[in-house]
Amino acid sequence: MGKGNQLVKIKILLLGIPEKCSQIKTQIKDDEITIVGYVVDENQVLNEINRTMPDLILITDTSPMALRSCQQIYLLRPRSVPIVLSDLEDSDLMYKILQSGVHYILPENIEPINLIAELKGIYSNESNRILALENTGAKSSKSKVIMVFGPKAGVGKTTLAVNMSIKLAQKNNKVVILDYDFQSGDVGILLGMNPRNTILELIQEQSNPNVDTIRQFLSLHLSGVNFLPNPHSPEYGASITARQVESIIAALRVYYDYVIVDAVSGFDDTSACCIDCASAVLFVTGKDVPALHNAKKSLQVLAELTDKQKIKLIVGKCYGYGISDNDVSRVLGMPVWGSIPYDEKSAVAAANQGQPLVLSYPKSKICKEISNIAERLEGMNEGYRSVKSRKKKRISFLQKGKETG
Repeated sequence: MGKGNQLVKIKILLLGIPEKCSQIKTQIKDDEITIVGYVVDENQVLNEINRTMPDLILITDTSPMALRSCQQIYLLRPRSVPIVLSDLEDSDLMYKILQSGVHYILPENIEPINLIAELKGIYSNESNRILALENTGAKSSKSKVIMVFGPKAGVGKTTLAVNMSIKLAQKNNKVVILDYDFQSGDVGILLGMNPRNTILELIQEQSNPNVDTIRQFLSLHLSGVNFLPNPHSPEYGASITARQVESIIAALRVYYDYVIVDAVSGFDDTSACCIDCASAVLFVTGKDVPALHNAKKSLQVLAELTDKQKIKLIVGKCYGYGISDNDVSRVLGMPVWGSIPYDEKSAVAAANQGQPLVLSYPKSKICKEISNIAERLEGMNEGYRSVKSRKKKRISFLQKGKETG
């Protein structure tokens, strides 16, 4: 926090009820933190930000006017981070706060020593984001792009992507999930969300997006996972190019620990681009003979596009069929990295409730295996091929597809 012998202080602006702001000001006594002022009138908050240039804005008011100010801060002053003190037991209020663009909510009666520690932690995280914005070629050393991919629909690909994202977020990771199945993606349904903004609105308004501009179009789930939906209507998917898909991933990985891509089933320009960007490809297959036959052909194509060590074989919706994981491994020529049991009752109930499985049925067999997969991802090292060689292989594949098509 220091530069030489000079201490760099975290500048905090207080917004909200005067009595509460005064109380907090007396509680925050730390050499690394300074209170630069407080705002009572929400209409003056942007002017006060311009004057004081705070790193963090601590908000003690959750009225509609205050939440509207949060949204203005999020959209117009992205380098000042809003933090709300609120009743964490009020789920409706929590949802409204999250929808205003706030990513940090702390309990309203938090102890001063814990508040100071939280403020320092948030400042550290957000300083890294700002640094990344100023050096767009950089990315977090921890950052991983995880593509969840399958040769056909209906094997549990989206269930894995959504619930794995939540498990990773529960481990204090910053996680964003992208629904890149532009024709029939179901990420929003499994999250129980139907946001207004989608990837279509993003690319229409932002020709050269960065982390902050993209975050304006993300929706935040109560689990802490950020979400970029597919277009509301399938016909708009054709207008989204592979270059746009890649630029979004590249921008997000400078800030998020995990960028989870729920990709379209099968191969096209978008999936080839995502394969190229991925740190790991979770290849999800069924366990019946037709599914394995299809998976074998798809894995041969996939091996031409990326390093085989990046491909992690997942058996989804395991019914049995008398086929063991060892049989699957032998047929497909690679080890089974994860095997997700089929639990139709829990899966259907969760989908109907609009609640992810790991939140509604956390003790189910499905959730236990998804937790194990998330644990393995946490311990996984990236193994990148050089950008030049990966790009060359992808371009040759796309040209081959056009020649043979």
